[in-house]
Amino acid sequence: MENWLSAGTSGFRMFQWEHVLVLVFIFFVSIGMHGYRITIRKMHIWKKILITGLIVSESTYHMWAVYNDLWDIYIFLPLQLCSFNILLCVLLLITDDRRLFAFVYLFGLTGAIQGLLTPELFQEPWHFRFIQYFVAHAFIVWTALYYAIIRSYTISWKLLFQSFLWLNMYALLVYIINVAIGANYMFLLRKPSNASLLDFLGPYPWYILSLEFVALALSLLIFIPVKEKLDHMKKGHPPFEG
Repeated sequence: MENWLSAGTSGFRMFQWEHVLVLVFIFFVSIGMHGYRITIRKMHIWKKILITGLIVSESTYHMWAVYNDLWDIYIFLPLQLCSFNILLCVLLLITDDRRLFAFVYLFGLTGAIQGLLTPELFQEPWHFRFIQYFVAHAFIVWTALYYAIIRSYTISWKLLFQSFLWLNMYALLVYIINVAIGANYMFLLRKPSNASLLDFLGPYPWYILSLEFVALALSLLIFIPVKEKLDHMKKGHPPFEG
């Protein structure tokens, strides 16, 4: 148990079998949400499961950092986009706010998927941090899909561009905090040390501009299935009531 909760060693390798196994599990749960959407729609306990998973995964992450004397303001403030989206996911599940859904779906979902595919993770498979990392990102994905698939929420063009504006305002705030305290949240001052999408987007600071276009392109791509229509009643996807 002590080793499992330790700071860990640099034993993670992208797309080793443990990584692929976790990705396959998350994918099949997501597919299952679509296949059993009618049944899940009637099970209100799913919101409690999602809230619990999000809160437990994020709170235990900070407890683990404190336990190993790792916690500091340069790394563990909830300013990374996925950490921020965990908080927004909890608020979304409590309030059912469609503006929160738009942001979580457009940028939480895409960010979490990128984090799942190219994790900023160093601990070896099945270490506490390995499990916590994938659980946290999986619950962001499942929360976004819960509202898109189970609750049949839609997003208007207006809300799409409002969300993109909010993302940039948030990034500006995080940039100011980074400069003030010498941190690198959202990788706005330098690229992460591990392999990531940013490696293909040019040097600093040009990769930030490239990332703007990537974020807009990805959000437009996943916007298509949830685009608000005058008649958005789809077979098997009636608006959720209650």
